[in-house]
Amino acid sequence: MKYALISVSDKTGLVPLAEAMINKGYKLISTGGTAKHLKDNGLSVDLVEDISGFPEILNGRVKTLHPMVFGGILADRRNEKHLSELTKHKIPQIDIAVVNLYPFVELISKGESDLMTMIENIDIGGVTLIRAAAKNYHSTAIISDVNDYQKVIDELEKEGRITEPTRKKLACKAFATTSHYDRSIYQFLSKEEQQEEKMESLFPNWTQETLRYGENPHQKGVFLSPKNEPLIDVIWGKQLSYNNYLDINGALKLIYRFERPTVAILKHTNPCGVASADSLSGAYDDCLATDTLSPFGGIVVVNRPLDMETAERINKVFTEIIVAPEYPEEVLTFLQKKKDRRLVVYNQKGLQKMAESNTYTSCLNGLLSQTIDMKMEDQGGWRVVTKREPTEQEWASLKFAWNVVSTLKSNAIALTNDERTIGLGMGQTSRIDSVEFAVYRAKKFNHEIEGAVCASDGFFPFRDGVDYLSKQGIKAIIQPGGSKGDQEVIKACDELGICMIFTGVRHFSH
Repeated sequence: MKYALISVSDKTGLVPLAEAMINKGYKLISTGGTAKHLKDNGLSVDLVEDISGFPEILNGRVKTLHPMVFGGILADRRNEKHLSELTKHKIPQIDIAVVNLYPFVELISKGESDLMTMIENIDIGGVTLIRAAAKNYHSTAIISDVNDYQKVIDELEKEGRITEPTRKKLACKAFATTSHYDRSIYQFLSKEEQQEEKMESLFPNWTQETLRYGENPHQKGVFLSPKNEPLIDVIWGKQLSYNNYLDINGALKLIYRFERPTVAILKHTNPCGVASADSLSGAYDDCLATDTLSPFGGIVVVNRPLDMETAERINKVFTEIIVAPEYPEEVLTFLQKKKDRRLVVYNQKGLQKMAESNTYTSCLNGLLSQTIDMKMEDQGGWRVVTKREPTEQEWASLKFAWNVVSTLKSNAIALTNDERTIGLGMGQTSRIDSVEFAVYRAKKFNHEIEGAVCASDGFFPFRDGVDYLSKQGIKAIIQPGGSKGDQEVIKACDELGICMIFTGVRHFSH
């Protein structure tokens, strides 16, 4: 006989599922309220207490916690000893468990705050049933989400059973359900505790560093990271702040995109300048020249071991943080003469793991998650959409500009000359504003715009940006494309002798 145990708080959609299981030869076992619901709908069901030989007690707090139940759920059907013990003790094999939990989470969402009410809605037996069946998914299917009922019904009708791939998926969802349930209980019971303790409960296997404060002094701040997987290490200077971590994150996302010796200077997660050259020192000089004012108090990131010549150049400007993959001993000794500076080393191999990770951003009272935008797209998908093709030098400049603009805050524009930035515009509410701001910055620091190239993180919706860039002497543009106004923009480029590349990839960053 095949058995299905049903014990649910939310009875939505239960009857069709129970009928499907009965039609496929499953005998139903259930608890008080659930059994009554099934019987009232004309279905045959045995009570758990008839199987266990022990009645529900303590106002229903104890009803399924019995070897006759958990033996049938946890027995591994591949293990002959398990099967013989089931036979010996006359324990039924439970092939399916349909379980959902007391509405603790739902009561929180409705604003319930009475402590005793909430405690009585902490499910014990249900969580235990779910975890037991999920652990033994090879033998027992656990259905913990009402939204999966129809999928199970369809599979029962097609296969006559719940297949192992489906059982595994259901088990993963079940563990996610109990994890979220337990976190909700902890957060409710500990709401008077400190914020960092709540954070620790959300990420129990991560290291936790309590910061002096958050983005501003009146905010609390915590940095959490996976244990045994440090991406950075502060080898000199005081503790990093909340804002320092954000800046370093932006710096590493940027430097990851470059292969040649490259230097970037950042403030508030945006670069003041970026440059690549044959040497780090040459790259630093070009990088600093982009904007000689903003780098004061910023951070410098490099993609090579920091040599003495570059370190001496950096030392001439007050730099709060230097980020490098390695510091030779003599360079480290030299830079440690300034106590207010922080020296950070990063794991270059770890950047690849970072590039394959997800980002998480708080939103409303929840989290937004997405894969991180560090993937290097295939340039084989780029296409020239204008009559004029880029020159070899323009191609090189456009590739460099595209890597830079991919890391700026939207709307973003990067003006570059060879492999150095000359003007950056970011964070504006319209693209033409970013174009004008990038040109303004280039002119402010006396850069020659004639012959430079432009990269845009999103498409040009109208030709106004192209017309303005043409007046400044820009003859090559790279952008994602995809606007309704693409043809108008391409036509403008052809009229003005500008070459334009469509990458087909957008790099918005909010």
